[in-house]
Amino acid sequence: MAQLALAGLTLAATQGATARLDGWDLKAPAPVADGRPATLARANEVKCGECHREALESWAATTHALAWENEPYQEDLVGRKKAESCHGCHAPVALHGEEDELLATKPEARKDERHFGVSCESCHLASDGALLGPTGAPTQDHGTRKSESFSGAGSDALCATCHRTTVGPVIGLVRDFEQWETKPAGASCVACHMAPLREVGQGETKRTVRSHALQTPRDPHFLAQAFGVTLESAERSTRVVIANRAGHRVPGLIGRELEFVAVALGPDGKELARETLVLTTEAYLPVGDSLSLELPVKAAKVALRARHVDPRLDKPVLFLERELAP
Repeated sequence: MAQLALAGLTLAATQGATARLDGWDLKAPAPVADGRPATLARANEVKCGECHREALESWAATTHALAWENEPYQEDLVGRKKAESCHGCHAPVALHGEEDELLATKPEARKDERHFGVSCESCHLASDGALLGPTGAPTQDHGTRKSESFSGAGSDALCATCHRTTVGPVIGLVRDFEQWETKPAGASCVACHMAPLREVGQGETKRTVRSHALQTPRDPHFLAQAFGVTLESAERSTRVVIANRAGHRVPGLIGRELEFVAVALGPDGKELARETLVLTTEAYLPVGDSLSLELPVKAAKVALRARHVDPRLDKPVLFLERELAP
Protein backbone atom coordinates (compact mmCIF):
# COMPACT_ATOMS: atom_id res chain seq x y z
CA MET A 1 0.00 0.00 0.00
CA ALA A 2 1.44 3.35 -0.99
CA GLN A 3 1.20 6.22 1.46
CA LEU A 4 1.63 9.74 0.13
CA ALA A 5 2.89 12.79 1.94
CA LEU A 6 1.33 16.06 0.89
CA ALA A 7 4.48 17.13 -0.92
CA GLY A 8 4.08 14.19 -3.30
CA LEU A 9 0.56 15.04 -4.35
CA THR A 10 -0.81 17.19 -7.10
CA LEU A 11 -1.78 20.47 -5.43
CA ALA A 12 -3.67 23.10 -7.38
CA ALA A 13 -5.74 26.16 -6.62
CA THR A 14 -9.46 25.64 -7.08
CA GLN A 15 -11.83 28.25 -8.35
CA GLY A 16 -15.52 28.16 -9.11
CA ALA A 17 -17.24 24.85 -8.36
CA THR A 18 -15.03 23.64 -5.54
CA ALA A 19 -15.08 27.01 -3.80
CA ARG A 20 -18.84 27.52 -3.79
CA LEU A 21 -21.03 27.36 -0.71
CA ASP A 22 -23.95 25.71 -2.46
CA GLY A 23 -24.34 21.98 -2.03
CA TRP A 24 -23.66 22.01 1.70
CA ASP A 25 -26.03 19.64 3.45
CA LEU A 26 -26.19 20.91 7.02
CA LYS A 27 -28.06 18.73 9.48
CA ALA A 28 -28.53 18.89 13.24
CA PRO A 29 -25.07 18.20 14.68
CA ALA A 30 -24.41 14.68 15.93
CA PRO A 31 -20.91 14.92 17.43
CA VAL A 32 -19.05 11.79 18.41
CA ALA A 33 -18.63 11.54 22.18
CA ASP A 34 -15.07 12.48 23.10
CA GLY A 35 -15.24 12.47 26.87
CA ARG A 36 -16.61 15.95 27.42
CA PRO A 37 -20.12 16.41 28.89
CA ALA A 38 -22.99 16.15 26.42
CA THR A 39 -24.40 19.45 27.70
CA LEU A 40 -23.29 22.16 30.09
CA ALA A 41 -24.44 21.66 33.67
CA ARG A 42 -26.55 24.51 35.06
CA ALA A 43 -27.41 25.76 31.58
CA ASN A 44 -30.98 26.21 32.78
CA GLU A 45 -29.73 29.04 35.04
CA VAL A 46 -29.14 31.26 32.00
CA LYS A 47 -31.99 33.78 32.01
CA CYS A 48 -31.89 34.24 28.24
CA GLY A 49 -33.46 30.81 27.98
CA GLU A 50 -36.74 32.08 29.40
CA CYS A 51 -37.48 33.56 25.96
CA HIS A 52 -34.82 31.98 23.78
CA ARG A 53 -35.20 28.36 24.83
CA GLU A 54 -34.31 26.85 21.45
CA ALA A 55 -31.08 28.84 21.16
CA LEU A 56 -30.11 28.11 24.76
CA GLU A 57 -30.62 24.36 24.47
CA SER A 58 -28.63 24.28 21.23
CA TRP A 59 -25.80 26.39 22.69
CA ALA A 60 -25.60 24.27 25.86
CA ALA A 61 -24.27 21.28 23.89
CA THR A 62 -21.57 23.21 22.02
CA THR A 63 -17.87 23.69 22.51
CA HIS A 64 -18.67 27.36 23.14
CA ALA A 65 -20.75 26.51 26.19
CA LEU A 66 -18.17 23.96 27.36
CA ALA A 67 -15.16 26.14 26.56
CA TRP A 68 -14.26 26.58 30.24
CA GLU A 69 -15.37 23.19 31.54
CA ASN A 70 -13.66 21.31 28.71
CA GLU A 71 -11.40 18.81 30.47
CA PRO A 72 -8.55 18.91 27.89
CA TYR A 73 -8.46 22.69 28.27
CA GLN A 74 -8.24 22.52 32.04
CA GLU A 75 -5.57 19.82 31.83
CA ASP A 76 -3.54 21.87 29.38
CA LEU A 77 -3.45 24.79 31.80
CA VAL A 78 -1.60 22.79 34.44
CA GLY A 79 1.99 23.97 34.54
CA ARG A 80 1.50 26.41 31.65
CA LYS A 81 3.17 29.78 32.07
CA LYS A 82 0.72 32.69 31.96
CA ALA A 83 -2.22 30.29 31.80
CA GLU A 84 -4.51 33.21 32.54
CA SER A 85 -3.78 34.57 29.06
CA CYS A 86 -5.93 31.76 27.66
CA HIS A 87 -8.97 32.50 29.82
CA GLY A 88 -10.19 35.44 27.74
CA CYS A 89 -11.35 33.19 24.92
CA HIS A 90 -12.74 30.43 27.12
CA ALA A 91 -14.84 32.63 29.41
CA PRO A 92 -14.80 36.08 27.78
CA VAL A 93 -16.47 39.26 28.93
CA ALA A 94 -18.76 40.99 26.44
CA LEU A 95 -16.71 41.33 23.26
CA HIS A 96 -18.25 44.67 22.24
CA GLY A 97 -16.71 47.89 23.49
CA GLU A 98 -17.90 51.48 23.21
CA GLU A 99 -20.27 52.24 20.33
CA ASP A 100 -20.63 48.51 19.72
CA GLU A 101 -17.10 48.28 18.34
CA LEU A 102 -15.31 44.98 18.85
CA LEU A 103 -12.57 45.08 21.41
CA ALA A 104 -9.33 45.81 19.61
CA THR A 105 -7.25 43.80 22.04
CA LYS A 106 -7.43 40.22 23.23
CA PRO A 107 -10.66 39.59 25.18
CA GLU A 108 -10.53 39.68 28.95
CA ALA A 109 -11.89 36.84 31.06
CA ARG A 110 -14.91 37.24 33.29
CA LYS A 111 -14.10 37.47 36.97
CA ASP A 112 -16.97 35.14 37.87
CA GLU A 113 -19.39 32.68 36.24
CA ARG A 114 -16.62 31.31 34.03
CA HIS A 115 -18.47 28.01 34.10
CA PHE A 116 -20.69 29.34 31.29
CA GLY A 117 -17.83 29.57 28.80
CA VAL A 118 -18.53 31.66 25.70
CA SER A 119 -21.88 32.90 26.93
CA CYS A 120 -24.81 34.77 25.41
CA GLU A 121 -23.41 38.03 26.81
CA SER A 122 -19.99 37.37 25.28
CA CYS A 123 -21.40 37.90 21.79
CA HIS A 124 -24.66 39.80 22.28
CA LEU A 125 -24.18 42.28 25.15
CA ALA A 126 -23.40 45.93 24.34
CA SER A 127 -21.46 48.21 26.65
CA ASP A 128 -24.66 50.07 27.65
CA GLY A 129 -26.56 46.89 28.51
CA ALA A 130 -28.54 46.58 25.29
CA LEU A 131 -28.54 43.27 23.47
CA LEU A 132 -27.19 43.25 19.94
CA GLY A 133 -28.53 41.31 16.98
CA PRO A 134 -28.97 41.40 13.20
CA THR A 135 -32.06 43.67 13.17
CA GLY A 136 -32.47 45.34 16.55
CA ALA A 137 -36.14 44.33 16.63
CA PRO A 138 -37.68 45.95 19.75
CA THR A 139 -38.87 43.98 22.76
CA GLN A 140 -40.24 45.03 26.14
CA ASP A 141 -37.87 42.69 27.96
CA HIS A 142 -34.62 44.54 27.28
CA GLY A 143 -32.98 47.14 25.11
CA THR A 144 -32.01 45.99 21.62
CA ARG A 145 -29.89 47.38 18.86
CA LYS A 146 -28.86 46.33 15.37
CA SER A 147 -25.18 45.49 15.05
CA GLU A 148 -22.98 44.84 12.04
CA SER A 149 -21.42 42.04 14.08
CA PHE A 150 -24.30 39.80 13.07
CA SER A 151 -24.18 40.06 9.30
CA GLY A 152 -21.57 39.61 6.58
CA ALA A 153 -18.00 40.57 7.32
CA GLY A 154 -19.03 41.93 10.70
CA SER A 155 -19.96 38.47 11.92
CA ASP A 156 -16.61 37.16 10.76
CA ALA A 157 -14.90 39.88 12.78
CA LEU A 158 -16.82 38.80 15.86
CA CYS A 159 -15.65 35.21 15.45
CA ALA A 160 -12.12 36.40 14.68
CA THR A 161 -11.82 38.06 18.08
CA CYS A 162 -10.85 34.65 19.43
CA HIS A 163 -10.40 32.44 16.39
CA ARG A 164 -7.52 34.45 14.96
CA THR A 165 -5.39 33.31 17.89
CA THR A 166 -2.79 30.56 17.50
CA VAL A 167 -1.81 29.09 20.86
CA GLY A 168 -1.18 25.57 22.16
CA PRO A 169 -2.95 23.06 19.89
CA VAL A 170 -5.21 25.77 18.44
CA ILE A 171 -4.57 27.28 15.00
CA GLY A 172 -5.91 30.74 14.13
CA LEU A 173 -8.05 29.54 11.23
CA VAL A 174 -9.67 32.92 10.66
CA ARG A 175 -6.37 34.08 9.19
CA ASP A 176 -6.83 31.53 6.39
CA PHE A 177 -10.34 32.79 5.71
CA GLU A 178 -9.20 36.41 5.63
CA GLN A 179 -6.45 35.57 3.12
CA TRP A 180 -8.71 33.44 0.89
CA GLU A 181 -8.58 35.40 -2.37
CA THR A 182 -11.15 33.32 -4.25
CA LYS A 183 -13.81 33.12 -1.54
CA PRO A 184 -17.33 33.12 -3.03
CA ALA A 185 -19.88 35.82 -2.32
CA GLY A 186 -21.74 35.07 0.88
CA ALA A 187 -18.94 33.05 2.44
CA SER A 188 -18.79 33.56 6.19
CA CYS A 189 -18.15 31.70 9.41
CA VAL A 190 -21.84 31.40 10.24
CA ALA A 191 -22.77 30.25 6.73
CA CYS A 192 -20.98 26.96 7.42
CA HIS A 193 -21.03 26.63 11.19
CA MET A 194 -24.54 27.89 12.07
CA ALA A 195 -27.18 26.18 9.96
CA PRO A 196 -30.20 28.27 8.87
CA LEU A 197 -33.45 27.23 10.52
CA ARG A 198 -36.17 29.56 9.19
CA GLU A 199 -37.01 33.08 8.07
CA VAL A 200 -38.85 35.40 10.48
CA GLY A 201 -40.04 39.00 10.52
CA GLN A 202 -40.96 41.35 7.72
CA GLY A 203 -39.36 44.31 6.02
CA GLU A 204 -36.38 45.70 7.91
CA THR A 205 -36.77 43.12 10.67
CA LYS A 206 -36.75 40.13 8.32
CA ARG A 207 -33.90 37.80 9.15
CA THR A 208 -32.69 34.22 9.07
CA VAL A 209 -32.80 32.41 12.39
CA ARG A 210 -29.67 30.29 12.67
CA SER A 211 -28.99 27.34 14.90
CA HIS A 212 -26.71 27.93 17.88
CA ALA A 213 -25.77 24.23 17.73
CA LEU A 214 -22.39 24.90 16.18
CA GLN A 215 -21.26 22.59 13.39
CA THR A 216 -17.77 21.19 14.10
CA PRO A 217 -15.50 18.36 12.84
CA ARG A 218 -16.65 16.29 15.82
CA ASP A 219 -19.72 15.59 13.65
CA PRO A 220 -18.79 13.09 10.88
CA HIS A 221 -21.53 14.31 8.54
CA PHE A 222 -20.39 17.92 8.82
CA LEU A 223 -16.73 17.02 8.38
CA ALA A 224 -17.57 15.26 5.11
CA GLN A 225 -19.08 18.52 3.79
CA ALA A 226 -15.61 20.10 3.89
CA PHE A 227 -14.48 18.06 0.88
CA GLY A 228 -15.56 17.96 -2.73
CA VAL A 229 -14.63 14.68 -4.44
CA THR A 230 -14.41 13.99 -8.18
CA LEU A 231 -12.99 11.16 -10.29
CA GLU A 232 -10.92 11.59 -13.44
CA SER A 233 -10.09 8.63 -15.67
CA ALA A 234 -7.28 8.31 -18.24
CA GLU A 235 -6.18 5.44 -20.48
CA ARG A 236 -3.83 3.92 -17.90
CA SER A 237 -4.56 5.76 -14.68
CA THR A 238 -7.31 7.04 -12.44
CA ARG A 239 -7.22 10.21 -10.38
CA VAL A 240 -9.28 11.04 -7.28
CA VAL A 241 -9.45 14.81 -6.76
CA ILE A 242 -10.21 16.02 -3.24
CA ALA A 243 -11.03 19.72 -2.95
CA ASN A 244 -11.09 21.78 0.22
CA ARG A 245 -14.55 23.35 0.48
CA ALA A 246 -13.97 24.77 3.96
CA GLY A 247 -13.02 28.39 4.46
CA HIS A 248 -9.70 27.47 6.03
CA ARG A 249 -7.02 24.78 6.02
CA VAL A 250 -7.89 21.23 7.05
CA PRO A 251 -7.23 19.84 9.54
CA GLY A 252 -7.24 22.84 11.85
CA LEU A 253 -6.27 21.47 15.25
CA ILE A 254 -2.85 20.15 16.20
CA GLY A 255 -3.07 16.41 16.83
CA ARG A 256 -6.00 15.91 14.45
CA GLU A 257 -5.43 13.75 11.36
CA LEU A 258 -7.61 12.97 8.34
CA GLU A 259 -6.86 9.74 6.49
CA PHE A 260 -8.15 9.10 2.95
CA VAL A 261 -7.89 5.67 1.32
CA ALA A 262 -8.70 5.28 -2.39
CA VAL A 263 -9.03 1.72 -3.75
CA ALA A 264 -9.14 1.11 -7.51
CA LEU A 265 -11.50 -1.73 -8.43
CA GLY A 266 -11.77 -3.74 -11.64
CA PRO A 267 -15.01 -4.70 -13.43
CA ASP A 268 -15.20 -7.79 -11.21
CA GLY A 269 -14.86 -5.72 -8.03
CA LYS A 270 -11.34 -6.96 -7.25
CA GLU A 271 -8.76 -4.53 -5.91
CA LEU A 272 -6.24 -3.31 -8.49
CA ALA A 273 -4.38 -0.63 -6.53
CA ARG A 274 -4.73 1.69 -3.57
CA GLU A 275 -3.30 4.94 -2.29
CA THR A 276 -3.47 6.46 1.17
CA LEU A 277 -3.25 10.12 2.09
CA VAL A 278 -2.91 11.44 5.63
CA LEU A 279 -3.55 15.13 6.27
CA THR A 280 -2.04 16.63 9.42
CA THR A 281 -1.49 20.17 10.63
CA GLU A 282 2.02 19.95 9.20
CA ALA A 283 0.88 18.45 5.88
CA TYR A 284 -2.49 20.14 5.50
CA LEU A 285 -4.79 20.99 2.61
CA PRO A 286 -4.79 24.80 2.22
CA VAL A 287 -7.95 26.85 1.84
CA GLY A 288 -9.22 26.96 -1.74
CA ASP A 289 -6.91 24.18 -2.93
CA SER A 290 -7.27 20.58 -4.04
CA LEU A 291 -5.08 17.51 -4.23
CA SER A 292 -5.08 14.34 -6.29
CA LEU A 293 -4.50 10.71 -5.40
CA GLU A 294 -3.03 9.05 -8.47
CA LEU A 295 -3.91 5.38 -9.02
CA PRO A 296 -1.64 3.74 -11.66
CA VAL A 297 -4.46 1.73 -13.26
CA LYS A 298 -7.63 2.39 -15.19
CA ALA A 299 -10.33 1.57 -12.66
CA ALA A 300 -13.92 0.57 -13.30
CA LYS A 301 -14.71 2.38 -10.07
CA VAL A 302 -12.97 3.64 -6.94
CA ALA A 303 -13.96 3.04 -3.33
CA LEU A 304 -13.05 6.05 -1.17
CA ARG A 305 -13.06 6.03 2.62
CA ALA A 306 -11.92 8.75 5.01
CA ARG A 307 -11.34 8.57 8.76
CA HIS A 308 -10.93 11.27 11.40
CA VAL A 309 -8.19 10.59 13.94
CA ASP A 310 -8.72 12.75 17.03
CA PRO A 311 -6.42 12.38 20.07
CA ARG A 312 -9.47 12.69 22.32
CA LEU A 313 -11.21 9.69 20.74
CA ASP A 314 -10.57 6.04 21.50
CA LYS A 315 -10.53 5.09 17.82
CA PRO A 316 -10.70 6.73 14.37
CA VAL A 317 -14.14 7.78 13.13
CA LEU A 318 -15.29 7.06 9.58
CA PHE A 319 -16.69 10.29 8.13
CA LEU A 320 -16.77 9.68 4.39
CA GLU A 321 -17.50 6.54 2.35
CA ARG A 322 -18.24 6.80 -1.35
CA GLU A 323 -18.02 4.71 -4.50
CA LEU A 324 -16.91 6.72 -7.52
CA ALA A 325 -17.37 5.76 -11.16
CA PRO A 326 -15.98 7.45 -14.32
